[in-house]
Amino acid sequence: MPLINTYFARVTRVACALRRCLAAMLAVAALVEPAAAQPIDLRNASVERLDNGLTVILLEDRRFPVASVQVLYRVGARDEVTGRTGLAHFLEHMAFRDSQNFAGTDVVSRIYAVGGEWHGYTWIDQTTYFSTVPADELDLVLRIEADRMGRLELAADDMEAERGAVLAEMHMYENIPGSMLIDAVNFTAFQAHPYRNNTIGWESDIEKLEYADVVDFYEQHYHPANAVIAVVGAFEPPAVRRRIEELFGDFERRGPTPLPRTEEAPQNGLRRITVHGDAGPPQFRIAYRAPSASSPDFAPFLVLQAVLGQSPGVNFLQNDWGTPVEPGAPLADAALDVTTWYPPSAQDYVFIVGGTAPAADATAAVEAAVETRIAAARDLLVSEATLADAIAEVDDALAFDVETTEDAAHQLAYFDGLGALDVLLGLPARVAAVAPGDVRRVARRYLQPGQRSIAWYLPGAEQVLPAEADVAEAAPAPPPAPPGLEPVAPPAVTRLTGGLPVIVQPSGLSSSVQLRVVFDGSVSGASAGDPVAGHSSLTWSV
Repeated sequence: MPLINTYFARVTRVACALRRCLAAMLAVAALVEPAAAQPIDLRNASVERLDNGLTVILLEDRRFPVASVQVLYRVGARDEVTGRTGLAHFLEHMAFRDSQNFAGTDVVSRIYAVGGEWHGYTWIDQTTYFSTVPADELDLVLRIEADRMGRLELAADDMEAERGAVLAEMHMYENIPGSMLIDAVNFTAFQAHPYRNNTIGWESDIEKLEYADVVDFYEQHYHPANAVIAVVGAFEPPAVRRRIEELFGDFERRGPTPLPRTEEAPQNGLRRITVHGDAGPPQFRIAYRAPSASSPDFAPFLVLQAVLGQSPGVNFLQNDWGTPVEPGAPLADAALDVTTWYPPSAQDYVFIVGGTAPAADATAAVEAAVETRIAAARDLLVSEATLADAIAEVDDALAFDVETTEDAAHQLAYFDGLGALDVLLGLPARVAAVAPGDVRRVARRYLQPGQRSIAWYLPGAEQVLPAEADVAEAAPAPPPAPPGLEPVAPPAVTRLTGGLPVIVQPSGLSSSVQLRVVFDGSVSGASAGDPVAGHSSLTWSV
């Protein structure tokens, strides 16, 4: 029970912070006259490299009294070695604990206390931390991030708690067929380049990571020349630039983490992998290796994606694991729930078509239908009208990529981290210049049938037969006991001191713990209408 009380004390603070933030937003909305809906213009950002190598990007936008900070380190799953996969992500977890000036997880609780929000994520090319706070609390976030860069107190005693959290997160993704397929198809598509690495890491590696591994990784990769800090919002750029120099300028200059040397060899043949699971419909992911964000083919490929399905823009934070294909697009009727996925990357990565088959025996028909529609893009020039619609769709998506100061800070740091900030700032013009021949050229170059890696998720466990020599001696296994014969213990219901009801439901189905806090009405940052209409909720899995 003490652990439950600790969690709910935390959640109560979160809920109070969210309510304060919502109240402030409503007050601002009531006082400020509506302004013309103009997207944030990233071209107005200033970019500077400090003497120690830190990249500082500042963009003033005073439409809302908030400031967003994005700090990106150019290190991710691509920088891990066999036996230590998942290390970048594990360090990200540890980086939300103690630092010299913000002890006892104050790196997060202090942001909540002022009505702000924070988060972070690890991906193939980067690890990133971001916060949005009232504008007059910007200095707090800058001080936290300075501590995170050079003054983390990484404690050996925290290793096991974070190991458990990371493993629980990994097992959660293992229960999502689409997540398993992304990992499987990438590991099949890349045989040499470390882009094949699972960002969370392999379970055996996570279990064996040592304290020294984490400390060494931190000291090697978290330093100014390997980092980008982007600040967007209501602030005075000269004053913030001076403050960043004060907080970060004394950190030692070292060489940035280089890109992997390994170059993936051309794929000259179809590759396949099948993943079996317990339930759900058959799903597929078809991966083609695709151009990086710095490639001249990046803009034409974005238009090709819009022609085939729909443009998701280039904000990785918004796009999740696939963008639904719009009705009427060429790929729309190739299968059920078709999506495309093309995340911007530092080196050539993947374009993935995903979806669901109507039945387990329809896999060949689905593959043929997808290939027929992509073959048309290889063989035929798109019409001027189709091209104009696709370019307009990409242009709209680029505007939606920067709906908030947090989005803008993310995009500036993300693309600078890829070495492609100039590409981002000039992307509308590059997209507008795409011609029908460019679309067909990139389709022919990257989307050939022999360049596919195909992953299927099929429900039902695959039957594993004993070795041939053991068949005669193998005794028949007893049939498994039908599930559900043991009654589940009823939930325990209690109330905390303040009257907050708590429901605890034990379950032997998983080694994880899920915590859900349900609010009456709508709460900013929570899932609306979940679990029932008129309510909202926040969920954690550990």
